[in-house]
Amino acid sequence: MNTFSTKEGVVTLSKPYSTLMCEQQQIEVKYTPNHCQGWGISKVFNAIECSNFSQADAEIFALNAESKLKLTEAAKDGN
Repeated sequence: MNTFSTKEGVVTLSKPYSTLMCEQQQIEVKYTPNHCQGWGISKVFNAIECSNFSQADAEIFALNAESKLKLTEAAKDGN
């Protein structure tokens, strides 16, 4: 498992795993923001797509995930 620290939280990559629904191995990329008590947002990719995942990729994933979390929070607040 790989972990990258970003400005707003942590991006974690799971170990590649197999599923019955997909021929290629999968990997889960999860963003856990510092302000959300341990929960976050994740996305599953083909493992080959993440073979060269770097700090820069983690920063981009975190920014995208953070923007989605802010939209969800704004909807809950009625803004």
